[in-house]
Formats: sequence, C-alpha cells, structure tokens
Amino acid sequence: MIQIENNTDITEKIVTILHRLSEHLQGFTQELTEIREFMKKATGDISPPLLDKEALCRKLNIAERTLYRDIKTYNIPVHKLGSRLYFYWEEVEQSLKREKV
Repeated sequence: MIQIENNTDITEKIVTILHRLSEHLQGFTQELTEIREFMKKATGDISPPLLDKEALCRKLNIAERTLYRDIKTYNIPVHKLGSRLYFYWEEVEQSLKREKV
C-alpha cells in the first residue's frame, strides 16, 4: 500500500501515486519481457502439435496430391473436423519412420 504524508495537497498526492505506479509498471513490464524471451528460447524449434494439410505439405515440402498418396502408403493417421483434415506431427513422424524401416 502506498503511504503519503497527510499534510501534502491532493495534486502532490496524485503525482506521488502516479510516479510510484509507474515504477511498479516498469518492473512488471521488465518481468514480462524476460518471461517472453524465456518462452521463445524454450519453444524455439517446437512445431505446433496439430497441423492442417496445408501446413503439413509445407513442412514435408510436398504437394497436396502427394500428401494424399502418402496418407495411404504410410498409413498416416488423419483427424477430421468437419471437412478439414488435421495431423499430429508426432504421428506423422512415427508413420514415416515405421514404413521406411
């Protein structure tokens, strides 16, 4: 809690409160920046766990037609939501490795 002398006028009280609030906010902003940097370093190379077919094609550097062929060839698990197809990257990797051996 911020304590201010009782004999100061209201303007000085407000200025003092705002100054102290500003100091606290600067500290908070610095902590948030440090947390963001930590998260960037911690998750830098982690791909999103769920990919749509377009993202998976980009990641594998293949055409959509090739993806459909590979789904059958490598038995890649497909998750549908409505008419859209989604893939878990870990499952795709396992399917591709399992069939290559």
